[in-house]
Amino acid sequence: MKKLLSNKIFMLVFASDMLSNFGDVLYYLALMTYVLDLPDAKIAIALVSVSETLPILTGFLMGYLADRTPDKVRTILYTMAFRTGLYALLGIAMGFRPSLGIALLASGINLLSDLAGQYENSLYTPLSLRIVADEDREVAFSFQRAVSSIFSIGFQTAGAMLVSVLSYRAIAWLNSGTFLVCLLTMLFLHPSLARMLAQRPLKIEQRAEGESFLSDLFKSLQTAVRECLALPELRTIMVIVPLINALFSVVPILLTVAINRDPHFVLINPATTLAAVSVSMLVGGILGSVLGMTVFKRLGIMRMIQFTSLLVPLLFLGFYLRFLPGFFVVLFVAMLLAAGVNPKLNALIMNRLPEEKIAMISNGIGTYFHLGTLVFRLLVSALVVAVPLDMLLLGFLILGIIVAVYSSLGQGLIKKKMA
Repeated sequence: MKKLLSNKIFMLVFASDMLSNFGDVLYYLALMTYVLDLPDAKIAIALVSVSETLPILTGFLMGYLADRTPDKVRTILYTMAFRTGLYALLGIAMGFRPSLGIALLASGINLLSDLAGQYENSLYTPLSLRIVADEDREVAFSFQRAVSSIFSIGFQTAGAMLVSVLSYRAIAWLNSGTFLVCLLTMLFLHPSLARMLAQRPLKIEQRAEGESFLSDLFKSLQTAVRECLALPELRTIMVIVPLINALFSVVPILLTVAINRDPHFVLINPATTLAAVSVSMLVGGILGSVLGMTVFKRLGIMRMIQFTSLLVPLLFLGFYLRFLPGFFVVLFVAMLLAAGVNPKLNALIMNRLPEEKIAMISNGIGTYFHLGTLVFRLLVSALVVAVPLDMLLLGFLILGIIVAVYSSLGQGLIKKKMA
């Protein structure tokens, strides 16, 4: 851990990333407040939702482009300058009377900024292979996740306070300022990064001569799938982890329905119960990330996933029996273990997959996980209208048992293949 904290490049890049995240939180809160004040609030809210959702689908493409970008550091500087200019432009536009047209412009800028940020993060992914040593990568991911989760609470609070006292124009310029500071930080680090890459150049993926963009993109997708399936652990993880994430993601939806149908299924009152779920998930996630830097380092990723998967049926059993104390205890422990899995998964991807394809593959896996959770939530949102709650809970309990059994079998198969 000391080695990581003494890594100046890593710490400065991470601090810059945190500042950028604060700007994103502040802008999102300001944008939602702005659209709520408009007469056509529903249309404006839909525009914001679309601008927030589309980047989920573009991760693989941005990773593909980043892997083929030769000068990654200079391009990162360009993306930061681009985002700085976008919000400076928005600051000027916010000086006009609020209207749906300004909301459309703000949503468009939000989308362009998110896409530029996604490309920027993809460019940084292979750079991090030179900044952080392989043996320190799991600790680095745990540290970033823990600090990010803690700071996100403060960012939300500070953002809400600033939105209430600053004008929309001032907030846009403040957001532009956060990206300007990030740009200056990267300019400061540029010589050090250039020397590092001169000593250990990155491998750059090249498109075959005469091959079209779409053809190469499709071949890259096929290559990414083959690379993932070539690793026994990752092949099993690609089945289990999305299912676990999806099952945990629908808990707040199901709990809201349960409270609506059974007013006695609460801790004090409905608001307290729902807040307790959020707190259990957040605190469990933070503590799990902290333990990822110490205790969880000794456990393998498949063992951690096996432990987590065993808790899924227990969670839905407690839910089905309406045993709230057991439900919250299992939820907390499950979030703690799940938070320990994520750094191990990220480290596995970064350490075992080809560096010239690392941004594309890691982004593709992230998109795959996000889409699975999104589709599952939409499905459950529709099912709660037509299917009795107890039948849904029983179905998820059975699915949880299947996941736990598959996880145990997958662990055994991997051991046999490695023997």
